[in-house]
Amino acid sequence: MIPRPFTLPENPFPPSAFHDAYSQCLILEAEARASRVASVEGCPPPIVCARLLGHLLRLAPAGNPQGQLQREIALAYSDHPTLMRLAATYLQNFIRTFKRSSGPTPAPSEHPSRPSFEDAREYTMSMMGECTIDHRSARNHAMTRDNHRCMITGLKDHNQPDGQVAVQTAHIIPQSVNKNIGEHTAKRFQSAGVWSILSMFSRDTIIKDLAGNRIHRLENILSMNIYSHALFDELKLWLKPVEDAPHTYRVCTVTDSIRLVPGGSLPERVTFSTATDLPLPHPEFLALHALCCEVAWMSGAAEYIMDIERRIGDTKVLAKDGSTVGLLIAVLSAVEAH
Repeated sequence: MIPRPFTLPENPFPPSAFHDAYSQCLILEAEARASRVASVEGCPPPIVCARLLGHLLRLAPAGNPQGQLQREIALAYSDHPTLMRLAATYLQNFIRTFKRSSGPTPAPSEHPSRPSFEDAREYTMSMMGECTIDHRSARNHAMTRDNHRCMITGLKDHNQPDGQVAVQTAHIIPQSVNKNIGEHTAKRFQSAGVWSILSMFSRDTIIKDLAGNRIHRLENILSMNIYSHALFDELKLWLKPVEDAPHTYRVCTVTDSIRLVPGGSLPERVTFSTATDLPLPHPEFLALHALCCEVAWMSGAAEYIMDIERRIGDTKVLAKDGSTVGLLIAVLSAVEAH
């Protein structure tokens, strides 16, 4: 469970460029708490911006990911509006990337069992050369790999004998990042920004690994019960890799109250395995999702996004006095992101 929003802790870095960058975030947070910082159009509130950059800097993987963010913060030269626009970039191209509003993937219909080698060979062939795997075949392969069970709770899909719950397949890196990307389009520009940040926090090859239909590769797919899937897409559930324990994760939630799920409860820890030769979800992809979730709730960015979504639902028309202009900007940004 993560308390939210989470005030930035004392500077965790020794005297260095990282210490100086984090200090900029602390100063912005202090100024925002004292109401001495003006809002910037199109950006989250100043305090959310400060915490988003600060928590992201201290939680980002050490090395190049942390170093690149440090350099970007340093380039702001302690200018608050510039820092806030930088935070808005990460909100739009990182946090909102994982915060999905589209419906979950339906479970595939039951099909006859077959030797696991045949499934593995078919999957490998679909990934060779020009990737031919599509959404439906990815679902079928994932359900075969996971024995038609939720990977977190172990509950069996209701389409199977003695099934208990609806089991669906969830993309870790959302498939929306590759949708409708044509030449010279706003969506293509937006997608490039998303991939730049994802590669910054993981590895350069992630763009190639998940380009086009490769977004459906099994390393990017989880089988989850319908309840857990919704929580995962809402950033309320994430899997944090356990160091030196292959394919083992801590099952984290934003509050303890949501750990009870139909048919049981979420375990504290889970280890993925398969009786097939099909690949398991990649720890790096799950680590990216976990980083996004933790920063989103610690900074208040998740609640900021939910507030916008709630106001979108409540607002039917724009006010004549211009009071809803900020909401309109946020709505347009949300549409662009998806």
